[in-house]
Amino acid sequence: MGTIYELDDVSELRQLQSKARRSLQSSPTTRALTAPRLLRQFLESQLDELNCASCGCENHEMLLIGSQSFALDHLRFVSTVCARCRYHFHVKGDFQQSREYIDDHRHHLLIPCSQKAATDLERERDDYNDTISYARWICAIDGCLLNIEISVMPRRISQDDVNRFGDWGRLNRNLEAAKTQDPERYANFHDVQGLAVDGMLRKYLTDALNHIGERALRINKRNKKFLVAIGSDFDPLLKSIGFYEGEDIDNGEPCWYITMPEEQQQPTPVQTLRAHMEEAQAELNILTRCSTVPAWDNLLQAFQGDYPNTPMNFSSIAAISESDIALLGCLSSYPPNFFSWAAITLAKLGHPRDRDRYLDAALRCIGDRSDDASTEIVVYRSQFDGTPSTDATVQAASAFFGASPTDGVTASWFLDRYYEIVKREGTDEARAQAQQYLEAIGNYLGRDIVSEIDPSIMGNVRETGLMTSSPNGTGRRMSYSSAARLLNVEPSYTPEIIRGFVEHLVEENNVDRSKIIEAIDVISELKRQQDKPEEAAELQQIAEFIKATGGMPIPDPQPPSMPEPTFSLNTPPGLRNIGNTCYLNSLLQYFYNVKVIHDLVVNFDQVKLDLTEEAVAQRRTGGNGTSVNLEEAIVARQFVEMLRGLFADLQNAPGAAAQPSQKLANTALSSARDILEQPESQPPPLPARPSPAPPVPSKDNGSMTSDAVNVTVEAVNDKVETASSRSSQTLVDDGEDVPMSYVKFEQPADNDIAIITPPPEDVTMRDTDESQSLDEKFAQVSRRLEQSDRSGTSQQDVEEIIGNILEHLMRAIRSEGTMPEKPDLQADKITKTFFTTIVNYTVKTKKESQNGEQVSASEQAPVNAEIVPERWITAYPEEAIVASNETGYNTSSTNSRSCTLSQALDRYFIYEVIDDGNRARYSSIKTLPPILHICIQRSTPRGKNKNPVLIPEHLSLDRYLDVPEDSPLWHARKRVWALEERIAELDALSRQDAQPAESTGQNTSSSWPEANGNGSDEFKNMDAASLATLAAEVVGTTTEEIDLHEELLGDTNVLKKRKLSDALEPRAFKKNVVSSSAGSEPISDKFSDILWDSSLPLRQMAAEEVVDLRHSEVDSFEDPKNRYSIHAVICHRGGTNAGHYWVWIRDFKRNLWHRYNDETVTEDSRSTDAVLSDLNETGDPYYVAYVRDEMKDELVDVPRRKDRDVEMIEGVALSP
Repeated sequence: MGTIYELDDVSELRQLQSKARRSLQSSPTTRALTAPRLLRQFLESQLDELNCASCGCENHEMLLIGSQSFALDHLRFVSTVCARCRYHFHVKGDFQQSREYIDDHRHHLLIPCSQKAATDLERERDDYNDTISYARWICAIDGCLLNIEISVMPRRISQDDVNRFGDWGRLNRNLEAAKTQDPERYANFHDVQGLAVDGMLRKYLTDALNHIGERALRINKRNKKFLVAIGSDFDPLLKSIGFYEGEDIDNGEPCWYITMPEEQQQPTPVQTLRAHMEEAQAELNILTRCSTVPAWDNLLQAFQGDYPNTPMNFSSIAAISESDIALLGCLSSYPPNFFSWAAITLAKLGHPRDRDRYLDAALRCIGDRSDDASTEIVVYRSQFDGTPSTDATVQAASAFFGASPTDGVTASWFLDRYYEIVKREGTDEARAQAQQYLEAIGNYLGRDIVSEIDPSIMGNVRETGLMTSSPNGTGRRMSYSSAARLLNVEPSYTPEIIRGFVEHLVEENNVDRSKIIEAIDVISELKRQQDKPEEAAELQQIAEFIKATGGMPIPDPQPPSMPEPTFSLNTPPGLRNIGNTCYLNSLLQYFYNVKVIHDLVVNFDQVKLDLTEEAVAQRRTGGNGTSVNLEEAIVARQFVEMLRGLFADLQNAPGAAAQPSQKLANTALSSARDILEQPESQPPPLPARPSPAPPVPSKDNGSMTSDAVNVTVEAVNDKVETASSRSSQTLVDDGEDVPMSYVKFEQPADNDIAIITPPPEDVTMRDTDESQSLDEKFAQVSRRLEQSDRSGTSQQDVEEIIGNILEHLMRAIRSEGTMPEKPDLQADKITKTFFTTIVNYTVKTKKESQNGEQVSASEQAPVNAEIVPERWITAYPEEAIVASNETGYNTSSTNSRSCTLSQALDRYFIYEVIDDGNRARYSSIKTLPPILHICIQRSTPRGKNKNPVLIPEHLSLDRYLDVPEDSPLWHARKRVWALEERIAELDALSRQDAQPAESTGQNTSSSWPEANGNGSDEFKNMDAASLATLAAEVVGTTTEEIDLHEELLGDTNVLKKRKLSDALEPRAFKKNVVSSSAGSEPISDKFSDILWDSSLPLRQMAAEEVVDLRHSEVDSFEDPKNRYSIHAVICHRGGTNAGHYWVWIRDFKRNLWHRYNDETVTEDSRSTDAVLSDLNETGDPYYVAYVRDEMKDELVDVPRRKDRDVEMIEGVALSP
């Protein structure tokens, strides 16, 4: 693949596309494949164009060689090795000239356009280029030149060598021979079981690749381990990977030197010594089961292999024939309109004789799943109704020359058209196709037109090929059909088949051998023009041999072997995905970077909870003071011990990634109660606080008395502490509704704080047999943790799993006193680090009293205040107007409404009216933690909300702090509530404008009486200033309408600011519905109607007001006292039922970011603004962690791999 670093010229690509299309028309064996189908057949070794049958692999498991792979704006190059056959593959996807997906280009339709013959590959071969197969595909759609190249290389380490690696008999024989030659040296060398040849070779290569300096590494041949394990058994292998023999200049003893590879580059150029060594190292990683990285995502990008998922009807898909989807180049899981598109596109591009085959196959694939797709095919086919039934080949040939079989044109006309086309196109491929079509026309007319071609008329159109025979006396050769008839073959036959027929003819004495040679030459030329140079060369050899000897030649053989990614020791290790554990890997990496957690786990013995009945019985955890029993404490301890082992693996990881254990995954997946499978014996306890949900319209609950407060709370199930009380849905939803409970509070005296009846005691779990010892209980719990009928886990949600992890950590450690704001609850390292203390208020509202007077501000006293420690705060994105498409494809542009993180948090701390407007509730922050967790609520009943939430580098939550009501901060907060109310009004208005009114059978153009005979028209043409003036006059003269004056003036921008000294009464600015039969109405009501329905200038002023208020809001919260810096962002891409997680973690010391994506960890040295700018364009961020700015160095850090001396295998040293 000589051009992997540069894109091909457009004209070159167009020529390749033209050749590919001609091949599709002329060759019955050429198949067009959609990009996902091409990828699948590549992975299944089903591409006929690639000659890699010797690999013997029917299902490649591709691993990435990251050091050689790279991505540019419009190019992907992927270097891979199969974990099963260990063959190597280079894939280059070039989309510089590709087209977007639209109706006539629903995906890429790729056709083979180029292959290299074995002779060409042999010519190109050198020390590090041993490619055994090469093929290229190009998209056949007009205007799209996407193309994909694939090269195949053999193993770097032969299977015979691999078999010798583990041949214990060979090792024992080598040891015996060594003892015989030097018994004293090997007197204490008895066991060969510890000798791993593949591990030693891997070590040699790793040292060589990482070696810095000009002096070569060397290995003494007399080294005991080397002599027994390797000796002279692998000399060819060592030489092939860059080793050479020499003498140790220190002592003159024989040794192996390792050639220093080229200086490391990014990426490593392929077909070099370094690349060759990396490829051998990759195979040794597979053999030794070291860290590997799947290449799936990279291949998916290179092949452009993704496609929209649709709801599957498995019975319909099962009925689809494999032969039909193979003909169309599709996959059975495609949406129906892909089948209709593929069939129509192929009918246009391919041979007319195949039109009905394509269309019928598509109709069978579509079945009854889509009338639209079936109709698309029927409509296309209808244009051919009534056409004459001339042979499809003749139709295609006539169309090629711009004629019809019914036109009555002569053979001479077709011959003239042939000359014009060949001169104009000037390529071998065009000449070959034109000649084939000319031959078809000749057969139809009963005349051998091809034999009449005059080379002299062709001018400078060169004759091609290395013809063994000479033209006849007229300068013409026999036609393709004549050559095929003479040899009794079809031109499409392979050289092997043609050889058999030729052999039979050569044995006959009465056959003119010169004619046989000429016929073979003609068929060989046809093969070459069809871009089958390997077949052409083989036929040419046969012709030359017959000409030289009069007999038949005997056939020939072929060539040899390829890599894995390197990593920097400065890059933190990744975590291997053991099956749907991307969510767990993201969290484990995050906690590994939090010093409190890291120190707690590493120094667990200093903080662990004593496993005595008394200590466990006294332990209470979390914001609900949940009790702990002995089994739960044992689960927690084992979890921390497993975590300690994983942290040690990460710190000492010699490779690119470590691997979490299945037992650790099982434990993190569930709460202790789920793990121990204890049945519930009592109803679960209620939480200690109500759960203010995201803003929704208040509903009257008829079952509640007027002097009771309706508070919706989340019922607590087995996972009491696994989710925030403000978040009831997860991104991986199990489909079960969360039951709701209601609490009736006793009406207290005014200004008194309500007392909530304490919830019933926690449900205690049934202990195991009291006679069991602690060790027996440990063993029993350990067995349960290890029980798993799967590898990995089912897809889970970070929000739930972080709750499980924190639950296990809290239950494993001792308490450290009480929580400052909740002395009845126990504090510990977890609560002190992560828990935010929230106070939830229920207050009387400023509703009119019975005598018609407003309640004063001083009477807006709390009815209830409850303090709740929370693990995270929930932020709510803008509501998705259109539910997001769960396939991951973009749907409507209306589904991209961004908001700032502060705006999303405002919805958590919103002022919400309840109890028919008699009361309201809101939340404030009592205390802030050192590390602040924010969960962005992505789940909705309609799917995942993918609206972006703009995450800032720095954050302050001072605006939500619990402060006295006469403080400036409190007044500023009330202003924010007013702002949110006004924005909601405008949002509702804009949505109303965006949707046409539903027909109700009434005249909706004017629902109020005519005024001055003109209805509302008198106001429609007024500008904003005139409307504002009129509003002031109207309201000023309508004094009996209490409350409207200030509200209307404020909303029309006449009053620039509302009086913050008055208590806030949230109220929607709603249209007054007046019967059309009413005789009169207050002018202010009428005016507000007109404003609502027809005043665009006023709405524009309201929008300007929002901008002003936004600026005022920012100004209100200047000079924050509690400043946080962004530390980590956990991201999720996909829908509510499936997807992928990864995490970005900031390295404050090195001033860069790390992106942890399972096994792959990458550094991003861009500024934080740049990283967040990218994240803020998507709905991927899901869980965000901030740290106190002044404490960040003591709170978080990226642990470095332990410095370790390079452990050189005995016998490896630097030459002086």
